[in-house]
Amino acid sequence: MKIKLNAIEILVIVAILITLSAFTYKFLFHNEKYVFSGDEMYKCVWMCNKILGQGFPLNATVIGIWTKSKEKFNGTVEIYSARGGTLYAIYNNSPITIGGRLAYKEDVAAEKIILKPIGKKIDIYELEPIEGKDLREVINKIENSINESNILAVKISGTIGINSKTYKPADQIELLNKVYIESLKGMRIQFLDNGLIVSGTYYLKGLKELSKYVNASKVVTNRLKIYVITN
Repeated sequence: MKIKLNAIEILVIVAILITLSAFTYKFLFHNEKYVFSGDEMYKCVWMCNKILGQGFPLNATVIGIWTKSKEKFNGTVEIYSARGGTLYAIYNNSPITIGGRLAYKEDVAAEKIILKPIGKKIDIYELEPIEGKDLREVINKIENSINESNILAVKISGTIGINSKTYKPADQIELLNKVYIESLKGMRIQFLDNGLIVSGTYYLKGLKELSKYVNASKVVTNRLKIYVITN
């Protein structure tokens, strides 16, 4: 079956292609801000996923109100996920949700959102499995593999097995309470007998924070991808 397109439809397609090309250029090389009203949440979520999907950290200035108290909200958050019409973010070291102007389920109803990607370039390193006697040794080997300047953030994608003590339920909560919520973004921690497994895509600073509270006897990683965000 042949599909016929009229002139207007062709122009619309060309316009979309031009817009996407401009987005790639501006985002990768000019680090622009992206502004959305509270009535454009699906567009905002789409853009968030494009930015996060490239591996860039993403901050946003949000202007709106707290949905419960109706008090004004004007603050900077770090967005770690976006889906539907909702942004998932960290604000003052606590997780919050942000919806559109008429939101009532989310924590904040936004009138205006200004997205600001952090960094202009990402270099990706692939590392063979690393072994160490503790987390600190593994972290040192990761840092020694990086040859960059003007580093803004480092993210790790991969799985780390840690031989340690068995964490009972209360021990698990106690450990998670010690580690800053912001440091755990993207990190999945699975508690097992005689240790734990860390997986996902997470910040190196989160692994450093975890290393302060986990006494390991042996640490082994799978092949890791290291994302180095530079300015």
